[in-house]
Amino acid sequence: MSNSSLEKELEKGLPRNLYYFWGEEAFFLDEALRKAVGKVISGTQADFNYDTFYPSSSPGEILDAASTLPFMAARRLVVLKDFHQYSKSVVEALMPCLREPFEHLCMLVFSQKAPPKKLAGVQWMIFKAGIQESEVPGWLKRFAAERGLQLSAEAVDSLIEHAGFDAGLLASEVEKLLLSGKKRIDEKDVTDSTSSVREYTTFNLIDAIVAGQRAKSFTILRSLLSEKALATVILGTLNWHYREFYDLWLNKGRRPAKMRDSTYGRLSKNLRSFNEDDFQRIFQSLHEADAAVKSGRPELVLEVLLIKLLQQRRAS
Repeated sequence: MSNSSLEKELEKGLPRNLYYFWGEEAFFLDEALRKAVGKVISGTQADFNYDTFYPSSSPGEILDAASTLPFMAARRLVVLKDFHQYSKSVVEALMPCLREPFEHLCMLVFSQKAPPKKLAGVQWMIFKAGIQESEVPGWLKRFAAERGLQLSAEAVDSLIEHAGFDAGLLASEVEKLLLSGKKRIDEKDVTDSTSSVREYTTFNLIDAIVAGQRAKSFTILRSLLSEKALATVILGTLNWHYREFYDLWLNKGRRPAKMRDSTYGRLSKNLRSFNEDDFQRIFQSLHEADAAVKSGRPELVLEVLLIKLLQQRRAS
């Protein structure tokens, strides 16, 4: 992210009790969360000191987690996601904690909208997570460089031409390019990567999951893994696609301005089968898979995730 003040706050370990992150693009919010978790708590403490909540969560659950003392750690991390979708009654119930957070608490609030102006007495530190379209080329080069990949100017232009300005898709393409083993990527490398013929893509995978096609879903997943597609690429695309699906659901089936025709056509036909609770469980499963895949055996993690997503579809 380009927000230097946020980077400085992260370097300090996010010492305050309450932060508010907002931005229209989920990728940058997820990046901010990923960095924050690494600063506030270590991986060995996460199971006991880290809770994530969504709009359908009850205020009692959130307040119980916030008031619980950390286990063998200095702080407890509580994350509120999609805060712009929290009901007025839930926000009101949380106000005592927002105005006077517990000393041991680090609460991170994530939203796709700017902080509400009516919440008097809430002293959160506010950061906007995201960049302007004009900043995408520079951000893309830095993002790739952080992963040991040098992109030529022509490669950057080619990636943007292929994936547009969606940061999540661009990040997935960079992860895919890492498979080449090259340190410097030019336009031809991008063309070879984006135009390679595959029997299936991750978009085929999510189409099969959403449609509840169990056998086809596993066939596609195994095909992708046999082609040595990185588990992080598959997870990144699933996250992005379900975010698009959720935005479409929130919009009551009306296509968001930035959604492509092909994406809209694939997702809209299954919209009525899902509700808010479904999406909460889906995002929780994706989050757990993202954490688990870093500990090894990515194929098993993805198969377990697939079972959960298909069970979710069948229960809808």
